[in-house]
Amino acid sequence: MEARALKLENQHNRSIDLFTSSVDKFAGLVSGMRSYINMSPQLPSAVDFQRFVKNQYTDLKLQDSIVVSLIDTSHVFRQSFTRYTMDPIHLVGRSVLEFRSEKKVNLLDKLMTNDSLQMFPPLNLAEGWVGLPINFRVHRNEKTIGYVAPVLSFKTILNDIYEGDINDEFVFSVSTQEGFDIDRERTYNNTQVFNEKKDPKYYKNYNLDDSQFLRTTKTYYGFGITIGTAYKDSYEGNKTYGGLLLFWYLTISLLATIVTWQIDRSRRLNLKLHKNNKLLLGNRKEIKAKNQQLQKLNNTQTKFFSIIGHDLKQPLNAIEGLLALLQYEKINDPDLEEIIKSLQKSTKNTTNLLNNLLRWARSQTGDIKFTPSQLLINDILEEVVETLYFQAKEKSIRIIYQPQVDLFYHGDKDMLSTIFRNLLTNAIKFTNLGGTVEIETRQKKNAIEISVIDSGIGMTADEVDSLFKLETQISTVGTSGEMGTGLGLILCHLFTKNHGGRIVVDSELERGTRFTVILPT
Repeated sequence: MEARALKLENQHNRSIDLFTSSVDKFAGLVSGMRSYINMSPQLPSAVDFQRFVKNQYTDLKLQDSIVVSLIDTSHVFRQSFTRYTMDPIHLVGRSVLEFRSEKKVNLLDKLMTNDSLQMFPPLNLAEGWVGLPINFRVHRNEKTIGYVAPVLSFKTILNDIYEGDINDEFVFSVSTQEGFDIDRERTYNNTQVFNEKKDPKYYKNYNLDDSQFLRTTKTYYGFGITIGTAYKDSYEGNKTYGGLLLFWYLTISLLATIVTWQIDRSRRLNLKLHKNNKLLLGNRKEIKAKNQQLQKLNNTQTKFFSIIGHDLKQPLNAIEGLLALLQYEKINDPDLEEIIKSLQKSTKNTTNLLNNLLRWARSQTGDIKFTPSQLLINDILEEVVETLYFQAKEKSIRIIYQPQVDLFYHGDKDMLSTIFRNLLTNAIKFTNLGGTVEIETRQKKNAIEISVIDSGIGMTADEVDSLFKLETQISTVGTSGEMGTGLGLILCHLFTKNHGGRIVVDSELERGTRFTVILPT
């Protein structure tokens, strides 16, 4: 929604700028006419004045419709012409009083008291189009002779706003300070309309609620114009993507809940098995039957984890790949782009969650075997940093890793990778935007130490004490809303113990956290 609102605001500001630019361009033409009239030795004839206006348009390569009239102080037309026709609707000799109300005539009288350009309300012209007047007085030899009323096609001014593919998404409303609507073909001010055409993009054709418009009122040469911008469609189209995101979230959450329930069930079954072995030592037959039953349940559960690990991870990996491809596609809809980013983040978090859940489940059922080999710790850390580079980049977090010495170690590569990856992921998760995460390595006499230090939000002493206890572990939200289960640190603790090592945590609120993995050599 925020992206959609921001896009509307940007388009609205763009529309105002384009409208203002068009009005100012027209006012520039009118200012040129005023200079021509007032600086000519004699009052130009209608033919000379028409020739000047025609040359203006030719020089500027304009094709706009315009009508220009010279009117005396009694409000009688003395000249009237378009670019190619003199007196097109026979106004010469007629009075403005036939067309304008007393209020408008009073404004025209006021116009003749100064040299400012003055915009007047748009009007439906007998020429068959709606025009926007910007008038000026004619003042020669310290005497006011009358005023000139150039009227430009309002369609010309509005067309710039409607141009461009992006504007197919938006609808625009334009109204006067008096509250009358204007579109590119007519003004809705209760006067006669001479044009049979209707603007197909008139905003009232879209049945939009007034609250959906972003509106701004500006004063142009003494006259107020209100411009409004809204989406043509409601948010329903984007709700489809939102619904898709919600569907995935609920589905994945359900599966994660099932896996977590199975893990908890496994723990309870194992406890029950242990208890039965103690209570029923005298009844070997019953013990054997219960053990077989529990073993069957454990085998079923192991098969369940295998199915979940294969059948759920496969589509998740496919979704991740598809979203990665979409990231590099040109997407013109910022809302869809934002949804894709949200899906990427959600899918990545879910994949990490699933991997940790499955590793934990396998560790509890004894499926993860400790298989040590000779390793270079530096290589494992570099792989982990490379894997999490983009995750850190999204939060503008700098990962600092500058190994000083090669660290050789006899250990399980998969377990060590899991330890370092979870610690680094955790550091990124709880570090604010623009922060740093540093990895330090040290070779001690009887141990290797690997520290992950972040500049994040830190923890209290109680939180540190509960980090590696499953019964007190709760999901904590990261600095950018990242979700998790806390299982990552449980796995770090478990896999470090498998190596005969330990993890030391040093943390202070708002000062950051240091996790140090100590591996005996």
